[in-house]
Amino acid sequence: MYHKPKGKFIIGRKTEKSRLRRSINKLTNKMKEIRHCTIKEQAKKINEILRGHYNYYGIGGNFGSLQTLYRTTERYWFRMLRQSELERENKLGKISQDKEIISCIASKITHSI
Repeated sequence: MYHKPKGKFIIGRKTEKSRLRRSINKLTNKMKEIRHCTIKEQAKKINEILRGHYNYYGIGGNFGSLQTLYRTTERYWFRMLRQSELERENKLGKISQDKEIISCIASKITHSI
């Protein structure tokens, strides 16, 4: 049970801020390591990490934290791709049109309370 604004209590679980920050840092460090892999390999590895996170933390009431991780990951990954050589060769426009190649797994609840 946790407290929402306006004095309402909700039954559910919420990821601690420190654990969410740790997960985001772990994911961004992994993206730095795989920066020079192909985009398909990057998507596969990022989605593996996201899937594991969703399976562990995907509990009712925790969708906001899952969504925060998803948005942060997607934002960082696209920023990383823009800074790579793909932008210099003007290939990023062609790649971003193919959403199946560059897509992160959307956040989802895997366990109900």
